[in-house]
Amino acid sequence: MRPISILATCAAALILVSCSAGRGAPPERAETTAPPSPTAPSQPDPAGAGTSIPLCETVEHISAPAEWYRESPVYVANEMPTERVRAWAAEKPGFEELWIDRDHLGWITVAFSAYAEARQAELESEFPGVGVVAVGVDWTMAGLERLQRRVADEIGPLFPLDSSISVTQGIVTIGLGVLKEERVGVVQELFAGEPICLEGIDPSEAPREGPQLGQGDGWRLLVDQQGAGQPYRTGIAFDPASYRDLWTEIGLEDERPNVDFESEVVIWFGAVYGSSCPNLRLDDVVVDLERALVHAEIVLADGPMACTADANPRAYLVAVERRALPAGPFAIQLDADGPPGGAPEERTLVEADLSLPGAVAQPGQVHGDPTLPEPFILESGSIIEPDVEYPYRLHVHCGIEWLGAFNDVAWRAEVPDVLDFVPPEWESAVDEGESVQVSMILRTGPAHIEATANGHTVTYLPSSEDPPGCD
Repeated sequence: MRPISILATCAAALILVSCSAGRGAPPERAETTAPPSPTAPSQPDPAGAGTSIPLCETVEHISAPAEWYRESPVYVANEMPTERVRAWAAEKPGFEELWIDRDHLGWITVAFSAYAEARQAELESEFPGVGVVAVGVDWTMAGLERLQRRVADEIGPLFPLDSSISVTQGIVTIGLGVLKEERVGVVQELFAGEPICLEGIDPSEAPREGPQLGQGDGWRLLVDQQGAGQPYRTGIAFDPASYRDLWTEIGLEDERPNVDFESEVVIWFGAVYGSSCPNLRLDDVVVDLERALVHAEIVLADGPMACTADANPRAYLVAVERRALPAGPFAIQLDADGPPGGAPEERTLVEADLSLPGAVAQPGQVHGDPTLPEPFILESGSIIEPDVEYPYRLHVHCGIEWLGAFNDVAWRAEVPDVLDFVPPEWESAVDEGESVQVSMILRTGPAHIEATANGHTVTYLPSSEDPPGCD
């Protein structure tokens, strides 16, 4: 598991039931706007079980007719008047829910189970200049909530599952983790014809089934203890004294298993899990000689589920054969990708060659990585908050006209009609990689981004155009 980014993936998450993740085909009439029937035979068979129930990712998201959208306004944060629209809509017959459609410039979508076209005309009159559309749906929130309760009552006792309501699709989602044929068959038997969809992975891509192995190639398991130690940690012992210290640091109380330190070292993997997904399993210890790296392969044995974001520890101690270790300094991590932001203690550096029989590290040769945490640099495609300063590296090989995509919107500056234009004030800041590090701030009312380098600011405005490619 990795910690959830502090940047929200949907700017309106606190007031929405769900966030739009795809563009649906415009309907012919608002009264009939709805996703395709989830039991349509054209939907893919998720588990080869002859089921008509679709995968959630294949169910289209609801949108209004294309002509109801304009090129402006463009909403980039939470500046749209969502609560005013909700208060108005709540007084109208057939109001079900509303959400923000980031695929349509952040406009508000208001779902009605009746009289959607009439509501659209009223919206245009009541909220002139506001980006808001009405859509007709063939479901009600009360009906979806009843269906979700049925799913929990009828399937919950049979096997673990996750369930939610996706109002942007008008459907109840059922997360099975792994799309095992027998589980899909149960859902098909109980809920065929209902507005539901399945989430999960193909059984061929799931972690193997079975218990925790006691050993693998070049390693053997010494301790597997839930709740012991700290999450996002690693460590190593190479002699009886360091073994005793590591045992104490983790907080283990049982008798230490025997280790032959002439031919083995002990490595601690301080794994992490969410309290709703405790069933971790250590599947392997990988020695990557090319990267001089030792890391674990730790899986959620139940397959992917919606896990809570609380970080709980699980301690794995393994004895690793010295002959398998890199010859020379090496690093230890929980996985191949390295520490996540905010957890630099996960990486342990060993500045000694412990592959030799009985070798020990001298004081100061086992420590954290002083290069972590790495400096934060924003990436294009991120969700950003208004009035917060972010560092960003802008590649200027093709000029500075296009800044990138933020909050699902492309940002463009007015620049002179000069090929590959870069402001003179920025030229001295261009590095060998043909990029400039700028400080950028999103402003609202009206929306714009201020990008500053060398004391010079360039203003970028939201654009409905797709940025051209850069050779």
